[in-house]
Amino acid sequence: MKRLLRSVIDVRGSITQENLVHNFTKLMNTKVDWGRDEDTRIYGFVYQYFSAQLEMPSIQTVKDYFEGTDDLEVIERLKDIEVAEFYIRTNYSYLLTQILEEQNKIKAVALLRESQDIITKGIEIEGERKSGIRDGLTHFMARANDLIAPSFNTRFRGDVRNDAEEVGKEYLEAKNNKDKVYGRFTGIEDIDRACTGAKKGELWVHGAFPSELKTTFAINWCYNLVTRYNTNVLYISFEMPYVQVRRNIYTVHAASDKWTTLGIQPPGYVGLDYRKIRDGELSPEEEKFFLERVIPDFSTNKTYQSFEVYNPEKEKTMLDIRMEAELLHKRLELGFVVIDHGQWVEPRRGKRSKDYTIEVNSVVRDAKQFALQFNNNEGIPVLLLWQINREGKEAANKNEGEYKLNAFTYANEVEKSADVITTTYLNDEHRNNNTTRFSNPKNRDNPKFEPFDAHANLRNRRILGIDRTRQTGAGMNVEAQALFGLDSI
Repeated sequence: MKRLLRSVIDVRGSITQENLVHNFTKLMNTKVDWGRDEDTRIYGFVYQYFSAQLEMPSIQTVKDYFEGTDDLEVIERLKDIEVAEFYIRTNYSYLLTQILEEQNKIKAVALLRESQDIITKGIEIEGERKSGIRDGLTHFMARANDLIAPSFNTRFRGDVRNDAEEVGKEYLEAKNNKDKVYGRFTGIEDIDRACTGAKKGELWVHGAFPSELKTTFAINWCYNLVTRYNTNVLYISFEMPYVQVRRNIYTVHAASDKWTTLGIQPPGYVGLDYRKIRDGELSPEEEKFFLERVIPDFSTNKTYQSFEVYNPEKEKTMLDIRMEAELLHKRLELGFVVIDHGQWVEPRRGKRSKDYTIEVNSVVRDAKQFALQFNNNEGIPVLLLWQINREGKEAANKNEGEYKLNAFTYANEVEKSADVITTTYLNDEHRNNNTTRFSNPKNRDNPKFEPFDAHANLRNRRILGIDRTRQTGAGMNVEAQALFGLDSI
């Protein structure tokens, strides 16, 4: 531990301030157990000094402080720290990772034992009685992610004037490798040209009045990611049972353009009726197509990625959701998460309140943190569905289907935390014409796209750009672009 502290304290200029700060930004974003009380006190002073001065203290400054408090234990410990080996940058990251791994091994064993005790005999933790398999596994999942040593590739702090070389490299990489800058495309041309996909760390909120295509939009987006954009997705459905979500997905696949492109269906084919699939009332020809073509292709096509659907059996907080996603990410590399919908998420214990507005706003903030901090701050795009209030709907009726930010029920935090906000709107005219109105009340990192109409066939659950010839193939591999007849942006 003395090496960690030696490498963030200035000892006669042996390490530059830039490297000291670089080391400390890594250290301060971890949860090191110092073990010795004197090391804890030294770290506490160093942290306070840095917070006030934005530089690291000299060894003499640290000595002066603890001599002033007559802390003889710390003064003796500083003698050991002063002569210890120092490390910088990648060497410091490696040292820190090794120490955290050793500490976390011990914590992991203790956590496993504690979880076992919950399962086998039940114990009291933080004033709450926990027992049984469900409580034991939930307890383990809630704490296991903290035991994974962080990645140190993410920058948290620095003087941007010193980053000229990195900025140049970042630009050239963006120019030459679009996969690095593009996010997760919706497959709807008007949205994708404006946003170039949902990026890692972004919270995308999509709102609509009840039964006006929140879930349909989300399922179509996930379907396009899985079949066209080489992305594994997790769809968390609080409102709709698992089998209903699954039925929607297979219905969307039955309406894919690929069936006409491959000559399996004639031109003008628009898919199958969801209700007829649900009720087992397809015609013989439709049934044959569904059972022998649609289902086998979606379930066995090796070019498609995973479409995980999770329907929680009981209330879940955003922390619970994150644990599910983090654990799934260890098995398959997740690229997109949908939460359907935000008002069903339980606020975490520290944010529960008699004021419903406070609670739901805390859920939105937690969703943004989930997007930012996923997989040790690598980040992931999160789509949070949200229900529009009646006043917002009435205002949109008078405004050609365009929603304003105040239409989001009880959630002024949506306006603050969301990176992108989109909405869908329906009225009788849209329903009769199989269309919906998209609008974009907020777009933090891009110009907002203009409101536009899109195909929204309620019968086959498919949403497409109004002009299919303008669908984008950006982010798709060459084979998929050819199959769907699409071009890159």
